[in-house]
Amino acid sequence: MPNKKVLVVTYYWYPFADVGTYRISRFCKYLARRGWEIVVLTSKKASAGLEGIPDDPIFDKIKVYRADIIEPTELLNIGKKTKTKTSNPGVFYQKDKNWISKLAVWLRLNVMLPDAKFTWKWFAVPLGKKIIKSEKPALILSTSPPPTTSLIAKELAQWSNIPWLADFRDPWTNIYYYDDNPQSKWAQKKNKKLELSALESADKITMVNHGFFPDQESIIKDKAKKIPNGFDPDHKVQAIEKPDKANTFTIRYFGSLKANQHPGAFITALQNIDTKYPDIANKISFEFYGSIDPAIRDEFLTINNNITTEFYGFISHDEMMKLVLSSQLLLLAIGRTKNSKFALSTKVFEYMISGNPVLGVGPTDGAASKLVAETKIGSFFERNDEHGIENYLLSVFKAYQNGTKSITPNEAAIDKYSFEHLTKELESIMLSMLD
Repeated sequence: MPNKKVLVVTYYWYPFADVGTYRISRFCKYLARRGWEIVVLTSKKASAGLEGIPDDPIFDKIKVYRADIIEPTELLNIGKKTKTKTSNPGVFYQKDKNWISKLAVWLRLNVMLPDAKFTWKWFAVPLGKKIIKSEKPALILSTSPPPTTSLIAKELAQWSNIPWLADFRDPWTNIYYYDDNPQSKWAQKKNKKLELSALESADKITMVNHGFFPDQESIIKDKAKKIPNGFDPDHKVQAIEKPDKANTFTIRYFGSLKANQHPGAFITALQNIDTKYPDIANKISFEFYGSIDPAIRDEFLTINNNITTEFYGFISHDEMMKLVLSSQLLLLAIGRTKNSKFALSTKVFEYMISGNPVLGVGPTDGAASKLVAETKIGSFFERNDEHGIENYLLSVFKAYQNGTKSITPNEAAIDKYSFEHLTKELESIMLSMLD
């Protein structure tokens, strides 16, 4: 029987939870249920929100090691009136940056390579070597972003001669924020070189979607496989006992909403309903949970006659799922980038098990739109289709008022995106690497 112990290299891990925690933690959960011994190498203090370990005894069996990191968050916050907890890409889109803040962003783009977590490598590699000596894993699994995780795993794999599976939740040099915030030619060349070295060194590669590495297709084509994001089937069980719906028709959005995700047509559609149908508007509420671009927030607040708009900070994943289940409509906004068609938000997979309709704003020929259509969980609209969105909002509201369903989800299509199923695909790759 093969040694089924895997060293997982991930910047995000509980209690420092971020959207980046979800995919790898579900893989670890279901790998552990399938007999794998999981050892996690993570950061001692990640720049992310705090969240408790999931209420599942399987996580108590996962051994976690934490390496130091010198977080550059304070540098990236220089000159900002409001301090953020994280140095996530939102830093690139803040408005009215002063010269100090602009300098901080320039340093992030051109000096902190491959990303703002580059100092973690200084501590994670030595600790990783100690872990390998004591734990003797048969395999290394890394998850990116941040890309620094790939460089750590690469060095550990080369030092130990242990096979390495590199997982990518997002592109590296092809990621959306470089479209609006280009690096210098030197930094771009350096970053490309780091990306290439990792892709060449990895024994196997998994990606959330195709199109992550358009310049490296010839290098990865024989060792890369698409494994999309998904949902935890344990959350689907909770959907059987939905909270009672209130009289208000509640539309909710969860996560970050950056400037390049501006859902202008959706806001205009709400404004039209607010003006033309006050009796309906009085029964509609829009709730936002997470981090929102200030200009977009101000635009939502102009809808102030009849529709209620409320804004909250980030909440725990369990709290989020309860609200997802009790929503009447769920909003999804895809960013406006050259790779928008490949974007597959993690939220859509959590939305799909709620049984509640999804309203997507973004390219109607993109991956997210195709997924929504395949699973029959809602409708997608182009960013300028305010009339289509308005009509859809009214139709879903009417169905809610009549006590009927506006969607009939395709359960067979949805089940393909269960992490229990996706983990089997991942495991088959891992086992092939142990032969």
